[in-house]
Amino acid sequence: MSMSTRVTGLRSEETEIYKKHANVLIACLDAGIKKLPEETAKFFKSEYPDKYLLEEILEVKLKCYDYNEDMTSGIEVIVSEIPEGVYKIRFSNSW
Repeated sequence: MSMSTRVTGLRSEETEIYKKHANVLIACLDAGIKKLPEETAKFFKSEYPDKYLLEEILEVKLKCYDYNEDMTSGIEVIVSEIPEGVYKIRFSNSW
């Protein structure tokens, strides 16, 4: 059995801009509105309101590098390459 590791950067749900656009998206869903307002559509990179966008926008793909040395292997993340707004990095292992 092999294991794989995924590295994901996460933005905070607590920022004012996220809260603003999340509230608009939820209001559109609740009201049955089929298209998001332009500013919110740009933020979520989608014209159409869908609940999955609330989580998807928080995930940031990080550039990772494999390393191998002396019977050790792993993943490195270069700190200066972490995008602005990422407040947490999640390492997930799956088998």
